[in-house]
Amino acid sequence: MKKNPTIQDVANLAGVSKATVSKYLNNTPYVSPATKKRIESAIKKLNYHPSSLARGLVNKSIKLIALVISDVQLLINSSLIKSVENEANQHGYDIVLVNTNDEERHEQNLNKILTERYQHVDGLILANARENGVDLSELKKIFEHIVLVHRHVPNDIVDYVVIDNYIGGRLAAEYLIRTGHRRVAAISGSQEIHPYRDRIRGFSQTLEEHGLQSHLTVIEGGQTLESGYQAAEKLMASSTPPTAIFATSDLLALGVLDASRDYRWQIPEELSVIGFDNIFFSRLARVPLTTIDGKVEDLGKRAVQLLLQRIENKELTLQQIKLHPSLVVRESCRNLHK
Repeated sequence: MKKNPTIQDVANLAGVSKATVSKYLNNTPYVSPATKKRIESAIKKLNYHPSSLARGLVNKSIKLIALVISDVQLLINSSLIKSVENEANQHGYDIVLVNTNDEERHEQNLNKILTERYQHVDGLILANARENGVDLSELKKIFEHIVLVHRHVPNDIVDYVVIDNYIGGRLAAEYLIRTGHRRVAAISGSQEIHPYRDRIRGFSQTLEEHGLQSHLTVIEGGQTLESGYQAAEKLMASSTPPTAIFATSDLLALGVLDASRDYRWQIPEELSVIGFDNIFFSRLARVPLTTIDGKVEDLGKRAVQLLLQRIENKELTLQQIKLHPSLVVRESCRNLHK
């Protein structure tokens, strides 16, 4: 098998030292125009491609960010990945993707995986945080630059950029109350995942403030269409089914819409549904979904910007940012006052 050319091969062909080629590759001054031409000619002739890792040994940066996500199949993560990658590319960085499949055993083993395979990256963006998951204090000992995004756990050592999930839950409850709903239910992702916990907390506390908390039934499930479908079956089988369901993710809400098609529940005439995240497909649903906009594109962009600030300024104070969510009204909720 033909070996890839090395920096030493370039130096030999150009008639210069290896150190001179390294200076050229890293745009170091004091390489004469004539020498540059010889090096460029050698690189072209050998079809040499400098290793980012090798250049990073000199620059102490290889312009690479590791993005850790919970599950690549979740639609919201697709938007997050795109946002992070676009913003990183704007600043000359690439990303490498690490997927934990949202399994606790993988997340508990994440420190080892990242240390063994990705210790050379410039920084980490973690979008997979959960209770009993990755040990942030241990990870911080190995990786100097870490930002949590979208999902986080409360801490005092790592930066994060998240939506204000508590406020998002309140917005959902206030909208349903405002439109006349008194018998409501909620479907939530795992309460080990802090954003879901905050969304339910905001939702239930708002109902309590209006004397409606005793009417709230919450079913905790997974994060899939099937989870939303099955939870809706249980809720609607009640002798007093809800007039409205709040789902802590759009994917769960879309599962409710799937169940409504099969069971012939009329949306929104018989059942109102409100989601959370505002993923792209929420507007394309059979009944366009009313939802809480989780600003995922903004989260990805701000996470990259914060990580790069941290890389450039190690003395930057701890940054823990919450963006304000907003209500997006479409067609899946009925106003009972009308």
